[in-house]
Amino acid sequence: MDRIGFYCWAGPGTIRMLDLKYFNPRIDTNSLLSSYDLDYLLKLKDTFGITDFWATYSWGFAEETEQEDSDFLLSRLDNFKRAGIKLHAYIQGTNLVYEDYPGKDWFCRNDRNQLIAYHRGRKVTCVNNPGFQDFIIQKLEKMSKLGFDGIYMDNMQMGQWGVITEYGELPENFAGCNCNYCQEKFRQETGGEIPLEFKANPELAREYLDFRCRCMTEFIEKAAEIVHKYNKEFGTNSFDPKFDTKYVYGVELTELDKYQDYLLFENHSLPADAAHSNEYIDQLMSKFTKPVFVLSYHREIGKDSQYPQIYFDKIYAEDKKLAFFSCIKGSEYCTDNEWHNLRLENYSQPDANVSLPKKVNIVQHKFLTVLLKAIPGKHLLIHRYYNSLYTLVMEHKSFRGGLNLIYSLVIR
Repeated sequence: MDRIGFYCWAGPGTIRMLDLKYFNPRIDTNSLLSSYDLDYLLKLKDTFGITDFWATYSWGFAEETEQEDSDFLLSRLDNFKRAGIKLHAYIQGTNLVYEDYPGKDWFCRNDRNQLIAYHRGRKVTCVNNPGFQDFIIQKLEKMSKLGFDGIYMDNMQMGQWGVITEYGELPENFAGCNCNYCQEKFRQETGGEIPLEFKANPELAREYLDFRCRCMTEFIEKAAEIVHKYNKEFGTNSFDPKFDTKYVYGVELTELDKYQDYLLFENHSLPADAAHSNEYIDQLMSKFTKPVFVLSYHREIGKDSQYPQIYFDKIYAEDKKLAFFSCIKGSEYCTDNEWHNLRLENYSQPDANVSLPKKVNIVQHKFLTVLLKAIPGKHLLIHRYYNSLYTLVMEHKSFRGGLNLIYSLVIR
């Protein structure tokens, strides 16, 4: 059966998160509060044929803070059922709003015992921490008893991201988590200590990076088991396979395929121009036994204006041509400096017969690889300063322009 997804952050929690994440942006609140209304869902289904919808349940604030968020989605459950659209409830994966959990030791540590920023106000949590595991298990148990069709965990990463200059190479920085729980677990499983400088001991580093992936797989297996107990679908954000997911995020995609009901890749490869395409994901499809959804942005979060009709035509043309299911970006549009969700007026059913580029230009990505390799002493620079620079970019407004550069040169 053909499936088309719609990925849409909405409700009061999303307004709160945008305020935290983007330094009080201008928001069309009515847009974010009406995206789960029945007339909106029926229009979506009529225009785009939507079958699956990812909707916000929890952003990782404290439970008392986001009670209104879960109530908001639950009050609209019947709308999805009446529209005949499968509802996947969205929660944060391995990060939480740090100030909402005082006194908790659930957060990852890098090689210098520093906390690891996920985004402004959010810190990365450790899948080996028993307190965090209990927290997620209880949340999944509660959610699975509700009327959702599935549960979806976003932003799954094991500790600090790895910086690699070429696919399959060891990260230039420490990647993963060096908290007390990870140290003890690694010591029990291998008899060794977590290597803090990968290039100094490549063999031990690869052993640790294998361990890092096993820990993430074990965590996802436990989560999937809970959700499946209640006959719900389970999936996670598997990030962009353009990069080595094992060494960057700590995720082994073929292992996820064993436990999840689908994979969802979020990337910046919208086929809006001759430089971008999702054919590289299509080439990976033989590795997977489960359905795959691909959610593509054009530029970056907060930099995409309302899409023109031709963009949706190309999404559907790619969906028709390639083996995965497309998923439409329903939120995070910023038109005339105002954040809003997709405004459905003036759209018609997409024309899947529009032409797509025959050859995709990937010079930009190759240029970046060559540039990084040419930097003298890049390894020591990245190893020493990565966490501090990443934290500045995420946490401080004056450095946020650096995030745009990362999107342009690395991610997109």
